[in-house]
Amino acid sequence: MNAKKMLISLIPWALFSVIVQRRGADAAGYAALAATAGATWLIIKDKASGIKVIDATGVATFLVLAVAAFAGGHDLRVHIADYGRGASTLALAVVMLASVPVLPFTEQYARETVPLQHRASSVFRSVNRRISAAWGLAVLVIAGLHLLAGHLTAAGTGTHTTNVLLNWAAPVGLSLAAIAYTNHTASDGRPASPAPRAE
Repeated sequence: MNAKKMLISLIPWALFSVIVQRRGADAAGYAALAATAGATWLIIKDKASGIKVIDATGVATFLVLAVAAFAGGHDLRVHIADYGRGASTLALAVVMLASVPVLPFTEQYARETVPLQHRASSVFRSVNRRISAAWGLAVLVIAGLHLLAGHLTAAGTGTHTTNVLLNWAAPVGLSLAAIAYTNHTASDGRPASPAPRAE
């Protein structure tokens, strides 16, 4: 499975984070609206291959944050700026982990590159359960880091260093580890090519 397309589905979360960090609490509603639009665009762009659970989660999560930010006062927008990144990432982690025993979310991406005859195999489902669980756990840890960063910011004890470490460096490192695990596990689960026949 190529993780590239799945990473594209995570762009709305990054977009929300960048806008809120650069523009502050007063832009929280616009950041959430931009993220909602981004996730909606991904659904429309890939409608031929079906709606991805990550994209649908993005639309629902950021739409809720947008409505809350525009309907609420300044204090609520400050809370969304501080904790919205962590809360939206936590929602994503819950959906990812909840998909594991039912229909691993990574199957939606893997089906686009795996031959039809292999999609119903127990190996295909097992590999995707492991990959989905790994991503779910990585994103859960990232959500915790974002929430910790938000708490430090709200308490006035956060620094530029803690912001970079908790909101960017560590999450990128965890994402790279998840990508490496995805590539390794998908490679292990790939059906072997048939041996050449002896002449």
